[in-house]
Amino acid sequence: MARKLGFALLLVIFAATFVRLGIWQLDRAHLVQEISKPVADKVEVGIETLIKPRISIPDEAKGRLVSATGRYEKILQAPNQSTENDGVQEKWQVGILKLNNGAGLLVVRGVGDVEPPSELIEVHGRLMPSQIEDRAVGANLISELSRLDSTVLLSRVNFDLYDGYLIAITEKPDSLIERVPAPQRVVKAAGFYWQHISYVVIWWLMALLALCLPLFKRRSE
Repeated sequence: MARKLGFALLLVIFAATFVRLGIWQLDRAHLVQEISKPVADKVEVGIETLIKPRISIPDEAKGRLVSATGRYEKILQAPNQSTENDGVQEKWQVGILKLNNGAGLLVVRGVGDVEPPSELIEVHGRLMPSQIEDRAVGANLISELSRLDSTVLLSRVNFDLYDGYLIAITEKPDSLIERVPAPQRVVKAAGFYWQHISYVVIWWLMALLALCLPLFKRRSE
């Protein structure tokens, strides 16, 4: 009798575990459905209060709205660039904005050849992590960037640079350049919706089989 009770208890534990795994996969499926919703923006902050030069951008700073004030030291072009939304490749105008603290920041100003103001300028935009892969192979080292990454500029400037780059939303004073979209950050979850749903079905079928195992055993006897 004790042996049968122990066996039954073991089957219940297995069934409960399988049900819980199915619920976990169902939660993952719901999370995947939410990945198309952008993360709500936090209050804009000055870049000097958020990150430091020569330090990698922490995850919580990626996609934040920030402001920076300084003068453009150099204007470059970044070929074959595109946002995740449209996929259309364009040549972006990128400026090296030298801030009041002496550090530089890459700023994607927009598309076109509109020159920035020569005076002190205030930029508001979205902070993005550096690109890892080159977008333009064999780029002109003087006037172009192979990717939006401050490390490729270390030999071209004599001051510290912030990691990542800023997609400008507005500039004051404004030069009326065509702006690049600055999409909000999107939460990403691993997997696909129907893949998780299939796992839900599998785990719950295994729970059902565990509970029905005594019936199969009785019939075999």
